[in-house]
Amino acid sequence: MRGAMRKSSREQFLEIVNAHVQLAKEGKKHDPEMVRVAEKIKDGRLQLADTAYYSIKYGGDKATIHMFETQDAKERGITNVTQAKLPKDRLFLCNRIILLATEFAGDLPQSDFAWKKLKLTADFDSIKKVAGLQNGDFTFMANKKIIVDERSLTDFVTDNDLTVNLGTYYLENPRFIRDDEEFEFMIELGDDAPEKTLIKVMLAGTSTVPA
Repeated sequence: MRGAMRKSSREQFLEIVNAHVQLAKEGKKHDPEMVRVAEKIKDGRLQLADTAYYSIKYGGDKATIHMFETQDAKERGITNVTQAKLPKDRLFLCNRIILLATEFAGDLPQSDFAWKKLKLTADFDSIKKVAGLQNGDFTFMANKKIIVDERSLTDFVTDNDLTVNLGTYYLENPRFIRDDEEFEFMIELGDDAPEKTLIKVMLAGTSTVPA
């Protein structure tokens, strides 16, 4: 199976920080922050935890959809990200992205409360179920630096792939995101999404947390 040999994000995290420790010992170019993180993990001051940062957005009648924005505030069940940044003192290795969507039934909500209730009760499924969505592109950035550049959303159509969870794309080059970096996940479509489109994205991987 394709996923059988895939390394976990925890393994990838430790490989990277430990490689910087070795570079430092050899007097070669390294990232001092990675060395400090490795030392804190070894000393028991930090531990590693499975982590996913998520956001639900209304995408109806839009061709460009920003899933994380600087005006966002943490709201349980809708997003656990504030101002498009990680919580303070976090170092996060993102090694996979999950993208799901749905077209909801009924009329468009007419109040903030109704929108919140809709997002909290939405049943998300494959992006293939929303017309046109799989034919768009996505860009993932952190600190204005590109992590994934205009890649096709068809990568998230995993409906018939039993080796991965629905809507999951594994990064070929897992990337660390620091707590002082703004990150963004942008969807660009050739035409506006259907009027009643909701989209959910999750950035998943491993993060440092206090021990």
